[in-house]
Amino acid sequence: MLVGAIATGVMVFMGAIAPASAAQSTWVGQLPRQTIVVSERPLESAPITLPPSAEQGEITNVRWVFQTDTPAPTLKTWLCHGQLCLPLVRARGETQRFAGRAASLPFRLRFLLPPGEHANGNRVISSGQLIVDYRQ
Repeated sequence: MLVGAIATGVMVFMGAIAPASAAQSTWVGQLPRQTIVVSERPLESAPITLPPSAEQGEITNVRWVFQTDTPAPTLKTWLCHGQLCLPLVRARGETQRFAGRAASLPFRLRFLLPPGEHANGNRVISSGQLIVDYRQ
């Protein structure tokens, strides 16, 4: 009797774990081309929204990569999801800081090119990707 109860408990436990790993998905979105101007205030990108198939999902991991048309060592950048903004120290990286948050909220990039740092005050984010791992 005890062996049967243990076997049933193990089967229930294993059944609860298996579906979670099978529901992992990844979404890759292109970052919008963005001109960054010298400013006292940060400039936000257009919303970067996950597809409808991810709307009921929960974020597990986020990766990003972007390039500027010319070097911009003083460019400050944040990745925002709702009201939570994460400062990015590099143009390429990965974080689990958004883990557990709803995938239905859009992401935004926020940029600040401080005044007086460049003779030519404009920089262009020429290309980039946001890669979001999520589970249903």
